[in-house]
Amino acid sequence: MEKEIRTANVYNLIILDESGSMYSIYFQALSALNETLSGIRNTQAEYPHQHHFVSVVTFEGQGMGAVKVRRDRVPVEKVEDMTEKDYRPGGCTPLYDAMGSAITSLSKVVSEEDAVLVTVITDGEENSSQEYSGTAVKSLVSQMREKGWTFAYIGANQDAVKTARDLNIANALNYDATSEGTAKMSVRWEKARKKFARKVQNCLEEGSAAPMASFSGIFEDDGNEEVG
Repeated sequence: MEKEIRTANVYNLIILDESGSMYSIYFQALSALNETLSGIRNTQAEYPHQHHFVSVVTFEGQGMGAVKVRRDRVPVEKVEDMTEKDYRPGGCTPLYDAMGSAITSLSKVVSEEDAVLVTVITDGEENSSQEYSGTAVKSLVSQMREKGWTFAYIGANQDAVKTARDLNIANALNYDATSEGTAKMSVRWEKARKKFARKVQNCLEEGSAAPMASFSGIFEDDGNEEVG
C-alpha cells in the first residue's frame, strides 16, 4: 500500500528594499524577483503536496506608507509578476519596520502545520524605522523560528552574515550591488529556495509531525558562510 503523504501550505514572504540606492540595480532586482515567482510556480508543479502562497512587501521612506504590501498571500498560480508600477525605488531604508510589520501580519494567519520562508533583500542597512527596533525584530524572528519558520537575509554594502546574526537569522548571503552581482545573487537565491522546498518535501514524505522545522544552511552548497 502506497504511503499517504500529507500536504502543507508554504508561505513565501519576500521583503524587498525599495530605497533610492536600489535604483542602480533596478531592472536586475525586478527581474530577480520575477524569476523567483516563476521558480515558485515550478516548485508547486514539481511538488503537488505543497501549496505555495506569495507575499511581497517593499520598503522605502519614513512613516505612513513606507512599507507597501505588493502581494498578499496570493496562491502562486494566480500571482502576477511585479511591474515597474509596483516597484519604484526612492527614499531611505526602514528595514526593521518592514520586517516587523510583514512578519507580524503573516503570523496571524499561519498555522503550525504550514511552512514559511521569509527572504529579506536589501542593498543597505536600516536607517529610518519608526515603529520597530532591531531588538524587537530579533525577538520576533526568534519567536517565529521556534514555530518552524525559516529566514534568509540577502544583503549588499554591508556584512550580511553579521547583520543576519544580529537578527538571529540562520541563513545569510552577501552580494555585490551591481548588474552582474545581482544576477549572480538571483541564481543563488533560486538554488536556496529550491533547497528549502526539498527540505519541506522530505518532512512531508517522512510524515514528520507539525510544526514544520526551521531550516538553516540553505545557502551552504554555494560556499556561503553559515550563521550558527
